[in-house]
Amino acid sequence: MIAKIRRNILYVGAVVIFLLFMVSKLVYNKMIDEEHFMHISHGKLEAALHKREDLNRNALKAVNVYVEMEGELMHRLMTLAKEVKSGANAARIAAMRNDIERLISSMDVLVMMSPHLKSKGPYIHLMETFKSTENEVLAARLQYNTAVCEYNMFLDKFPYRLVTLVYGFKKAALFEKSEGIEVAPDVSSGT
Repeated sequence: MIAKIRRNILYVGAVVIFLLFMVSKLVYNKMIDEEHFMHISHGKLEAALHKREDLNRNALKAVNVYVEMEGELMHRLMTLAKEVKSGANAARIAAMRNDIERLISSMDVLVMMSPHLKSKGPYIHLMETFKSTENEVLAARLQYNTAVCEYNMFLDKFPYRLVTLVYGFKKAALFEKSEGIEVAPDVSSGT
């Protein structure tokens, strides 16, 4: 009789240990999933930050090249007009005309590569580029911080807290502004 009771206690104990093991594994797997979601969000945030840096730098360079070409074209057109008014020789006027045509064809190539570049278009295109990349960074930042908050809340909840202590899961930090790539680029320098 005592042997039967001991056997039943062992069965119950084995079932309880098995259930605890299964719950522990399920909770552990859920925590691993949440940790992966957080890392994926962090990767998206880093990609958005790098995209912002590259895209803004390239857009700014394109605008600067266009503005320089436009300024050079205006300067040469004014010089040509002055030469024509002053009665300069035909060879000089023809040479200046050829220079101006080359500049215009260079600007046409630049406009074909970036169709938004036309007169005030470079600045509008630049501002739209900045706006869209900043919105992408903001969305990625919000997604990452949401994932971190969910992960940190999981670590504080009852069954997860026990597994956290056993397996050593640590809370993650929210994304904060910092030096370097995380800061919006300074566009006032023109480079």
